[in-house]
Amino acid sequence: MPQDPLSGEHDQEALSLAEQIREQERARIARDLHDELGAHLTGIKMALGQLRESLAQAGGMERPREQAQYAEQLIDEAGDAMHGIIDDLCPPIVEFGLAEALQWQSRMFTRQTGVVCRQRCAEGVDELGEFEVITLFRIVREALNNVAKYAQADNVSITVERTDTLFTLRIEDDGHGFDPASAAGRGHGLGNMRRRAQALNAHLQLDSATGKGTVIRVDMPVAR
Repeated sequence: MPQDPLSGEHDQEALSLAEQIREQERARIARDLHDELGAHLTGIKMALGQLRESLAQAGGMERPREQAQYAEQLIDEAGDAMHGIIDDLCPPIVEFGLAEALQWQSRMFTRQTGVVCRQRCAEGVDELGEFEVITLFRIVREALNNVAKYAQADNVSITVERTDTLFTLRIEDDGHGFDPASAAGRGHGLGNMRRRAQALNAHLQLDSATGKGTVIRVDMPVAR
């Protein structure tokens, strides 16, 4: 029996809606973490600071002072972990648009890995909506995570180009590449990237082979 073309469109709309709902929920959780947990951690740290000062003024209580100082250190580490989770849930940088977000991500990736990462965005990308920006940003993050873990690359380039009908995102590295068929289900996150591309009504293409590096290309229709 021939497939109803409207069924595919409905499936696409349902996938896109589901992804948008997930992003909204991630943003809500991130706000709650920042506002509620962040406030509690700040309050605990201030109380510990006051306790440490009181112990110092009392004198002769070196070990309790050290314990209070250690507790403050743990609070700082918890705060760093919280902000890392918030960044994963809803990266604040995406509020500034795709070009700014990719520039920041490129700098961070180079700083953290030593791999030179360059990015270039054509004019017109700033007209993308919030959902498109964060979804493309997540695809880039997933791709860069793969580069850091598996590629052994020296250079990565991220480009976004635009024609009258398409936005094209391209992530290319000069690493040792891999066989896409053998990588299926082995933690490369390719399924996540494809699902996110589909939510944008976009097509994701992977080009890689052992010894030749990897290119990930996402073609997304320009919204009318």
